[in-house]
Amino acid sequence: MSGSREERRDQLVDVYREASTCTRCPLAETRTSVVFGAGDANADLMFIGEAPGAEEDRQGLPFVGRAGVLLV
Repeated sequence: MSGSREERRDQLVDVYREASTCTRCPLAETRTSVVFGAGDANADLMFIGEAPGAEEDRQGLPFVGRAGVLLV
């Protein structure tokens, strides 16, 4: 993503909106919420998980379950 800080944030909001209604993968059949991300949109480092666990799905936040313990 390029552009200003605000433009990058707006692009991420657009991607989130698209993901929140997406039904193209099996996760859509069982998810409670879309776990998109949290934090600074301009960070130098990003962690991407394979798929959200039960606690992430419940809270809608990434890495708040067992996998998140490893990042502390």
